[in-house]
Amino acid sequence: MKKNILLALFFLVGFNIYAQSEASTWYFGYNSGIKFDLASNSITSLSDGKLNTFEGCATISDEFGDLLFYTDGTTVWNRNHDIMNNGSGLFGDPSSTQSAIIVPKPNNENIYYIFTVDDHNNNEAHFGLNYSEVDITLDGGLGEVTTKNVNLLNDCSEKITAVLKDCITNSIWVIAYASVDGNPGDLDTFYAYEVDSAGVQNKPVKSTFKLPSSIFIDYRGYLKLSPDGTKVAISHVSNGMYLYDFDVATGIVSNQLPIPISGFANKAYGLEFSPNSELLYVSTYNDFSDNSNPQASEDPNNHESKLIQYNLLATDIVNSAVTLDDRRLFRGGLQLAPNGKIYRALSATYRQGLPYLAVINNPNELGPASNYQHNAVNLSPNLSSQGLPPFIQSFFNTKIDIIKNSKSTINLDLCENDTYTLAADNIAGATYTWSMDGLPLTETSASLFINASGHYEVYIDPNNGDCALEGEAYVNFNENPEAFDYTLLQCDEDGLKDDRTTFVLTQANEALTGNVADLETRFYSDSARTLEIDGTSYNNTSNPQIIYVEVYNPTTTCFDNSELTIAVSSTDSKDAELILCDDDGTEDGFQSFDLNDADVQLTDGLPAGLTILYFENYTDALLEENNLNNIYTNTTAYSQTLFARIENANNCYGISEIELTVNELPQIETEALFYYCINKFPETITINAGLTNGFSSNYSYNWSTSENTYSIDINEIGTYTVTVTNAVGCSKTRTITIEGANIATIDNIEIKDVSTNNSITVMASGEGEYEYRLLNSNNVVIAPYQSEPVFENVFPGVYTVSVNDTKNDCGAVNQKAHVIGFPKFFTPNNDGFHDTWKIYGISSDNQPNSEILIYNRYGKLLKTLSPEDTGWNGRFNGALLPADDYWFVIQLEDGRIHKDHFTLKY
Repeated sequence: MKKNILLALFFLVGFNIYAQSEASTWYFGYNSGIKFDLASNSITSLSDGKLNTFEGCATISDEFGDLLFYTDGTTVWNRNHDIMNNGSGLFGDPSSTQSAIIVPKPNNENIYYIFTVDDHNNNEAHFGLNYSEVDITLDGGLGEVTTKNVNLLNDCSEKITAVLKDCITNSIWVIAYASVDGNPGDLDTFYAYEVDSAGVQNKPVKSTFKLPSSIFIDYRGYLKLSPDGTKVAISHVSNGMYLYDFDVATGIVSNQLPIPISGFANKAYGLEFSPNSELLYVSTYNDFSDNSNPQASEDPNNHESKLIQYNLLATDIVNSAVTLDDRRLFRGGLQLAPNGKIYRALSATYRQGLPYLAVINNPNELGPASNYQHNAVNLSPNLSSQGLPPFIQSFFNTKIDIIKNSKSTINLDLCENDTYTLAADNIAGATYTWSMDGLPLTETSASLFINASGHYEVYIDPNNGDCALEGEAYVNFNENPEAFDYTLLQCDEDGLKDDRTTFVLTQANEALTGNVADLETRFYSDSARTLEIDGTSYNNTSNPQIIYVEVYNPTTTCFDNSELTIAVSSTDSKDAELILCDDDGTEDGFQSFDLNDADVQLTDGLPAGLTILYFENYTDALLEENNLNNIYTNTTAYSQTLFARIENANNCYGISEIELTVNELPQIETEALFYYCINKFPETITINAGLTNGFSSNYSYNWSTSENTYSIDINEIGTYTVTVTNAVGCSKTRTITIEGANIATIDNIEIKDVSTNNSITVMASGEGEYEYRLLNSNNVVIAPYQSEPVFENVFPGVYTVSVNDTKNDCGAVNQKAHVIGFPKFFTPNNDGFHDTWKIYGISSDNQPNSEILIYNRYGKLLKTLSPEDTGWNGRFNGALLPADDYWFVIQLEDGRIHKDHFTLKY
């Protein structure tokens, strides 16, 4: 075992062998570990452990805080994280709540006992309470298990704890919980085994509490003694939680007090006492399980856990309960640490761990003042499970307060040039041994004057048989900040020229603190710095005036003093105006201004190097609050007043107005389309600037033709633009497109004739848009104008087709159309109706060389007609022919031949 001069000094001055250093290293959960450095009061996460356990675990270090060995109750690993010689096969279990606790043999620094309790899985054998012995001197100081699995109880719950019996013999009580005879049965008896310098005494002190049959059958849950050895708490999960008194002299447990827990998560599991033994903390859960659906048990949403505090000094302990935490979480153990804090194991389900530990930072304080912090210690990449290593509870008995400042019993922050006296209680006949950073000091009285940072400790031997007392203080002397004097000018802009105005004193913070981050200021009106004033808004009482400043570090509270001189400036700056046209594409009276464009106007005639800040209202400018960005869009349409604060090195030089104006654009139709009849060239049409309101004389015009009148005459197709400018110089452009139009060109007229449905189709082209009309030979409208160029069911004859331009009324073009056809009968009775038969649609100007031949039914040629003839009158050789059907053949000039018949009637 490690030995050196420092160890010799510790024993010479009588330091307690059961120092907190032996609890400095923890291994637990899924390969997790932490290391407490008492010298620096810090914690380091460890990843070198081999332990992988659902619940139970135990660890022990030497008096210097260096790891000796650790176990899950079945396997022992040495400080090199190798399995210790003969270190496997112990009768604990990783699934036992507190599978093991390690107890040093009193007055022997080389021997340790590992007490184990197994779990109660119904499918496994049960070994009860056993202990094994470790000699740490063997295997080159790595240790060896020399005696294994000495049985004390055949059957036992999963709970075990230990506490120092006295400081004379240094004996230790190890306490377990089982049935009255130590065999399987109802759990109702505490077993207190004394471990003294001779070893483990196998005759326990039994304390039995008879209860109705089959009440205490849940083996799970924690058993804890208070650090001062006066209380015992036990959790039975489904069978409740109980508090007892403990007699450390006799090992007897007495005065059972049930502590019922209300609510959904009401099953007690983890337990721990505060270092001063006045408060009890309980970790509870809802004990959800679903044997029919095991996957549901591994769903974190099915689990809930609480952390509850009880005041053991309260008249009604049960109703003193305060819930510190309540969330979706599985059960977890609680364990006091050498730093005086209580840590909570965190897991999501039985098998799913979490990469953090929670902590109760001030466990001696009531309610929220205890300062519970979830996810406080990062274990990543490793995980916490349900258990934490238990220790002899006396390791954590409250040390005496040697600081006595009503702020902290351990940490003392002082400032540069401060002095302080640490003081222990003055006990007659006692011996006081002081140390700093582990090195003995010469002071032997109850108080110690200090002027340097360090870890101070005092060991007090009462020399009367009582246990020794210890106290410690982590002292840190912090550097004082440096404060600087400064002068702050403000403008007299409150409307009264009386050298009085409102100052924002905090504007001087950078100068007062030397621009050191994290320093803050307080302001006082008196030199004694007793009358604090508001640094965000202060009205001076004289001009100039001295403000007394305290520059301090809010973390350390260390400070330095300086003076701030405030003075009112009467220098005036000039006003400015920014004017823009509403030409951003949305004519709504809002525009984006570059406020820097006002700088020249504001500082005209003033010295160089001034700073300008812009504000929406006068109050903000005066107090220098809510300053605007340089690019600003007005919030009031068309006109708004802003305020500019002109400064010289943060001192106000003046406050000016900036008038923002957004001028309207001319109201015009910006796009237009017109048509020009090309056939009417060089005639002209008139186009104009398209004003929708106002008088044309109020605007100026600039045409793309270089003309400057409101309207112009044009006779060419193309695009014309005119820029219209109003009296305030805002412009808008109108674009006029002139497209060409023309009378139509009739390219072709398709005629379908000599049919049952004669039709005329007109093919026309040109720049216009056209409509079509049909007139007969007497210029009577047969079909009025229509958009379609097709006429159907046309009676044979000669027609005029008209094609008219509708795009710009450029006019119409006409062309003849001949539809060839014949009547089905005629009546040559000289009544003036149908007296002759002839072919329609042919004439001297339409297929004049056509020939019509008329036959009787016997094929005799009766008449030959030409297009100029007036028709056949029904006579042959001067005589009227009888009523009958007659046949004809038309041989058209274009080569077509058509044969048909008609009827002669009377």
